[in-house]
Amino acid sequence: MQLSRVRVRNFRNFEDLTIDPFPSPAVIVGENGVGKSNLLAALRLVLDPDLLDRHRVLGADDIRDSGPRLAQGVEVSVEIELSGFDDDLDARSVLDGAIVSLEPLTARLTYLFRPRRRPVTGTAATTGPSAPETGAVQDSARPSAEAADAAEDALTAADYEWTIFGGTDPGNSMRNVKRYASFSVLPALRDTEQDLGRPERSPLTRLLRELPPAPENLKQTLTKMKQARAQLADDSNVKHLTQQLTDRIIALAGPRLGIVPSLDFAGREEDLLRSVQLYIDAAGTRDIGRASTGMANVLYLALLLERLELRRSAAEGEDTLLAVEEPEAHLHPTLQRHLFFHLLRSLDRLMLTTHSPHIAAVTPLTSLVLMYEGGDGVVQAKAVPPALLEERERKDLERYLNVSRAEVLFARGIVLVEGIAEAYVVPALAKAAGFDLDAYGIVVASVEGTAFTPYARLLGPDGLDRQFWILTDGDQTDLDIGKFPHLREGGLTRAVESLDALAPQTGQDCRTRLEEMRQLALPADGSARAGRAQLVEDAARHRVFVGEHTMEVDIARLFHGEMQAAFDELVDGSVARQNFADALAGARAGTTLEQREAVLTRIDKKKEVSKGRYAQRLAAHIEQVDDLPTRIRLLLQARPDAAVTHDELMRMGGCGPLLALINQLCLACLGRPLVPAPEPELTPTPGAEPADVVSAAG
Repeated sequence: MQLSRVRVRNFRNFEDLTIDPFPSPAVIVGENGVGKSNLLAALRLVLDPDLLDRHRVLGADDIRDSGPRLAQGVEVSVEIELSGFDDDLDARSVLDGAIVSLEPLTARLTYLFRPRRRPVTGTAATTGPSAPETGAVQDSARPSAEAADAAEDALTAADYEWTIFGGTDPGNSMRNVKRYASFSVLPALRDTEQDLGRPERSPLTRLLRELPPAPENLKQTLTKMKQARAQLADDSNVKHLTQQLTDRIIALAGPRLGIVPSLDFAGREEDLLRSVQLYIDAAGTRDIGRASTGMANVLYLALLLERLELRRSAAEGEDTLLAVEEPEAHLHPTLQRHLFFHLLRSLDRLMLTTHSPHIAAVTPLTSLVLMYEGGDGVVQAKAVPPALLEERERKDLERYLNVSRAEVLFARGIVLVEGIAEAYVVPALAKAAGFDLDAYGIVVASVEGTAFTPYARLLGPDGLDRQFWILTDGDQTDLDIGKFPHLREGGLTRAVESLDALAPQTGQDCRTRLEEMRQLALPADGSARAGRAQLVEDAARHRVFVGEHTMEVDIARLFHGEMQAAFDELVDGSVARQNFADALAGARAGTTLEQREAVLTRIDKKKEVSKGRYAQRLAAHIEQVDDLPTRIRLLLQARPDAAVTHDELMRMGGCGPLLALINQLCLACLGRPLVPAPEPELTPTPGAEPADVVSAAG
């Protein structure tokens, strides 16, 4: 049995949060404060048998701040659906009254907190919302201003009631079902070392109670211990200590207190089980106190999982869903990856909340739940639909996240680029524009190639629905259309494939025009094919930015000084430096194939310097540019008194699409364009004192 759908309304920071489908196992990721712990608290209201009923009575802090309050008759509900119990006769019997679907077999349980019906005592009396006739949970009460004012003095927490019901009828109480389909939350693993050393809290003690030694072994052991106790009790020092203690008590309180002390050693079965200690070596010489915190966490989790498995396999076992908050505490990254790779593929009734990219990196994509705050401030959650990706694409993406940038799952925005060069240059350009991408939660991630489509599906509206941009080279080749049709206009081809996932109608239209354009030969002077500019513009409307050729060639007109300086620092020899200077001059003047090759052949691992190493050094120079808007204006020959628009950047060719991307990042992070209109200078009023000017400016 597993959770298949969750809906939470008006609880804490959730207005109306739906996770459908809810994966199993599930790894919940998201920024701090987005509500991962609140989601677990909501699930406990429905399923946790250890949560005291008085804790199911909500307080003002449990009600969503920006909606109706307790005084206004708010309703809070947590609705969960369970599936995967078709062949479990016990589960079908227990959940019989909660079945809402037969194909697949699905049961629904709902926690509902709402005002109870109140008797009418006069015209001023008010009542809480009544149960809907259909049995469905109503939307949050949104009374008129007059009704809210009338209820202000009438409704308090004492006027509310809670229930857990099955199916769609609030009258179908199923409070006890949580003892069968239960939910257990393990807080962050930070104090496990102490817990393991205390028998009353150790999962080892609980595990031994449920899987005790054979009765005959217990009996024989206790008999031997009784004999040993008798021998110890007869020891002269023990007898002396007992008498000394008796005399001390009589001296302190007199003989009438009635205390007759005796010393003995624990000998009950329970005491025997509690006395079993956990050691971390086969010889039994190193106790848990000598384990590292990370090792203690692993031992604690292993004992807990073993106990849960034992209870599930019992004749009338519980089908417990275990949730662990921040399990990465004190675990080395390598251990995190190994441990949770195993757990997430061997346990299906497991839920984790985490900030660790190392755990996220080994999580199957279909197990991810991403929680985030939308532009309207409402918390939303997205899971990856199982059918979103082909199996080959899914495995490729999982390998990518495993060895590369799982940070994309935690970022507020993602810029996908082809390779290491763009991964260095884009953040450097942002710094030259006046901001740090990391500070705004934006990650630049290299896909190590040109296959953007799976990433577009994963991050697009049908997947995790994240804010992201794609930057790809133009690659305007002119190879034989019979043998290599897909290599003509490689950048636009990649853009159209991405648009198929982001905006299918636009993608289809662009594909038709691209096929027509591919039939045209590339002009000998290096200019673009007819119709290309419009296709590039259409792709940019969906945040897919296609360069003209390759990045190094495209930025030559804007950063030729920085490019030469970076090359000179990495390559010795006046001839090599002069050849690169000549190549840059040619690329600035035109973009024929020969001019492009002259630059690129000198930035190659087989030549003077590798592309990645060069980009790393170039980025350091670009970061130091302090007059980027001025350079862009000069390159565009733009008006000095107006902001440079997105359309103007796109029309400049070369590095235009790259700058248009940076422009969008500026708008998203700083609320201003890359090249804003200059601020007007204040002209002092004739006769005004300098202080008056300062006052006007401030």
